[in-house]
Amino acid sequence: MLAPLFVTSVLLFMGYTCYSLHILLCKVRPLGIPYFVIPFYHSPLQRLFLFPLVKLLIKVFGLTHPRFFLMTLDWQVRQRYEIYRLIGSDIFFTVTPWKIILHVADPDMAIEVLAGKGENGELYSRPDFFSGIALFGENLATVEGAVWRGHRKVTGPVIGKSLSIVWEESLTQIEQMIRYYDKSEAINTSYRDFRRATLGIMTRAGFSKVMRWAPLTAAIADEKDGEGNYQKCLDILFGNLMWPIIAPSWLLEMLPFKALREAGRAANHFRFFMNEWFEEKKAQIELDNKTALKHSSRADLMESLVRSSGLDKGSTLETPLLSKSEVIGNAFIFILAGHESTAHTIAHAIYFLAIYPEYQVKLQKEIDSILRDSDHNKTSYDTHYDAFSSGWIAAILFETLRLIPAVIGVSRKIGPTPRTFPRSGGQRPITLPPGVEIWIEFIGLAQNPKYWTQPGKTEAESAISEFRPERWLPKPGGDTMFKPYNGSYIPFSIGTRGCIGKKFALVEFTAIMLGLFREMSVEFDSCGGRKTFDEARQECLAEMDRFKSKITLQPSGEMPGIKWVRRKR
Repeated sequence: MLAPLFVTSVLLFMGYTCYSLHILLCKVRPLGIPYFVIPFYHSPLQRLFLFPLVKLLIKVFGLTHPRFFLMTLDWQVRQRYEIYRLIGSDIFFTVTPWKIILHVADPDMAIEVLAGKGENGELYSRPDFFSGIALFGENLATVEGAVWRGHRKVTGPVIGKSLSIVWEESLTQIEQMIRYYDKSEAINTSYRDFRRATLGIMTRAGFSKVMRWAPLTAAIADEKDGEGNYQKCLDILFGNLMWPIIAPSWLLEMLPFKALREAGRAANHFRFFMNEWFEEKKAQIELDNKTALKHSSRADLMESLVRSSGLDKGSTLETPLLSKSEVIGNAFIFILAGHESTAHTIAHAIYFLAIYPEYQVKLQKEIDSILRDSDHNKTSYDTHYDAFSSGWIAAILFETLRLIPAVIGVSRKIGPTPRTFPRSGGQRPITLPPGVEIWIEFIGLAQNPKYWTQPGKTEAESAISEFRPERWLPKPGGDTMFKPYNGSYIPFSIGTRGCIGKKFALVEFTAIMLGLFREMSVEFDSCGGRKTFDEARQECLAEMDRFKSKITLQPSGEMPGIKWVRRKR
């Protein structure tokens, strides 16, 4: 009895799948836009199980058709703009039996999708899979409409007021890092080290907690007041975030796989730490209320979140803006986005400067010319940030994000009615049917030769796929950085739902690069003379072409070792 039932179920599923695919193709074909049919779309389960299998099959059988690459993770990193060039269009569809996705490397359309509004007067909403990052509570990244505006009202102003602390703590973390490398002469791969630094910055600026810089293993071994456990918890959680998104932590802890159990425990530990920090801040606020103290204009993120919940005794808030779970959810998303993305962007930039040491020299000369004999640790955001905001530090950041953005792109979905979108280059607008997902591809946009070929140069001479930070510098006699075609460079996204921490990240990057390269230079480790500079350089470039998207873009393998050496001046 079971066999016929199984066969019938399979046939019914296949019939439904074919019918559904036929219906969706009937919507796509009349639009005249290139499309590829693929059997499945991105989801957490498929990321873990199907995509690795497809990648293996492509490698074993040498498959080269674009359709196969579109069934892999991070094809945008490997294909960059080439797939758009191949099909002769800056937009194309992938059609599965369940979903239509439009991939976009057209800047005019990108602007309308990210900053335009749908039929209800609201911005186009995010697809449902973003709900996965609400595992600790709804937050700024998962809510929409009026609820999102409430979250933004609570978090936005306080992030903008913390920039002086960001600058100060960035220099402190880097000074501690340099002292460690002076003492140990360690070879490092940079990513974990910079995550440690930016975590300390985010923890100080957002939660008023001081976290000294030390390698993760040393921090855990020399545990103090739970600091080591907190750092270990975040390292495990963010390294295995997909599992807590898929399954509840209590279930993960019961499974017979060590990595899954550790991910479940890390999620529970994070919840414990955030509850503890919530209660600490609530007690502080209640004491302030009792003694009639006004809350400081320098209130941190956690204070703003707790006050918005109205859960503190003596609160005068008539209508709470956030629940406790939303407080913890927002704390999670800010810790996640506020340290991981910036840390990896810094690490990418460091590797580019190791590959191209001539830019390192230019950067150091600029720092010296601005600071002269003054101590960089005595600088401040108010007096020094602007001096570095239109020079080599800014150019290196912009070029790093052009080639390797923190995330591959962002997505939106069309509501229940068709919507019409403009297209660049005088092409006819396109009207999309309801339910279509639109993926704005940052890498495709930032390497589209229509907008990145420099005036008077050929595409080859413009070196669009290469690291050339000088393209961003002001023209001789000017003080304004190069501004690309609107919509062709949006690593922080755009519009009111653009990255709330953009200025935070810019200040953090500037102070860290200042603190590092005022004193140090970076170079590849020669492995005792067994590896030449050219070999390390080619190895590094090859690895960058294989980056994968985990939380942010990061290496899929081992990057060449780098080391820090004192500058010779």
